[in-house]
Amino acid sequence: MKEFLQKHKIILHTLGPVFVGDGKELVKREYVLNKRERKVTVIDQAKFFRYLMRSKKLESYERYILGKSGSMQSWMYEEKIPFKDLKSFTAYEYSCGDVAELNTMKNILTFIKDPYGMPYVPGSSLKGAIRTALLGADILKNHEKYSHAVDYFSQKTYFDCHNKKDIDREIKSINREIQRVEEIMFCTKSKYEGNQTVNDIMNGLCISDSKALSLEDLTLCQKIDIHVEGKETSLPILRECLKPETRIEFDVTIDTTECDLTIEQIRGSINLFLRGYNKLFLEKFKEETLYEKDVMYIGGGSGFATKTVLHELLKKSKTRSKTVAGIIDLNLPGKAKSEHKHSQDSRWGVSPHTCKLTKYDGGLYQMGACSVEIT
Repeated sequence: MKEFLQKHKIILHTLGPVFVGDGKELVKREYVLNKRERKVTVIDQAKFFRYLMRSKKLESYERYILGKSGSMQSWMYEEKIPFKDLKSFTAYEYSCGDVAELNTMKNILTFIKDPYGMPYVPGSSLKGAIRTALLGADILKNHEKYSHAVDYFSQKTYFDCHNKKDIDREIKSINREIQRVEEIMFCTKSKYEGNQTVNDIMNGLCISDSKALSLEDLTLCQKIDIHVEGKETSLPILRECLKPETRIEFDVTIDTTECDLTIEQIRGSINLFLRGYNKLFLEKFKEETLYEKDVMYIGGGSGFATKTVLHELLKKSKTRSKTVAGIIDLNLPGKAKSEHKHSQDSRWGVSPHTCKLTKYDGGLYQMGACSVEIT
């Protein structure tokens, strides 16, 4: 092995459900929920069409999809199609968990899968989480390095935006400032002036996609928000997620000619960022578990504070909640602003004022939480 290449493994063990989407979703006619067996069956459309032709039910199915369609299982019941026939047109199936208790079904956001139909976690998902942890930890340790950004965001307590042009201008300004913050941490090389992308030390951190997982590792989860005062709100969003206690393995290579990070620095940054996340955000939610070390959050639906470093930048600012709330609102459409009520976040003393959870096997879990093992 070339001496400048350092090889490691990172193994994640999911502590709560993890969602990494492929950008697709299943509508109600594309899956069947068997509440008795607590199982979701996703339909193979080509096989299903052949089944409809054989059973002479194509016209009935066309009326179903053109009408005010209910669930697929309701149509099957009306057509007296037994559940055992599902096997002839099944793409894949998995546990539906606590979602079996729902009265109405929604579209399902699907988990990313490899060409063989098996779920996996892209290396980019882990690398993105590590990048955020490295940046957040450096801000916490060396706050003075980022004084320009601290001053910039501390003044962003109100956005005088009257139209889309104003909003776009503010978002571009914020993104430029975040880019400067990232360059302080990551663009420490000077190979090419003017193109900071090629100077990014993270180019030397290579993380493989995870080893393929099993369809048995999947479960169906509903999005749940917990208010800082404890109120639980179930939202009409369903996701294919990895179950708690799933093992996810990645190969990691550090090219020391491109990246001066060590695996020890990465581990330390994960833990420092975790402590900052707990102190600056999660401990405001009195019922939530505060993991002490070797835990990170990956995937979608884990919450704003796990994906950004605004809380770390504004750790000493009295306007932190107001600034974060304003930036979140800036990125929301008009109707969502009134529904999400981030304008009240400063009143609650934390922004956002909800923590992202889901239910599995009767218990509430934080989305995306994983223990980290590095070898």
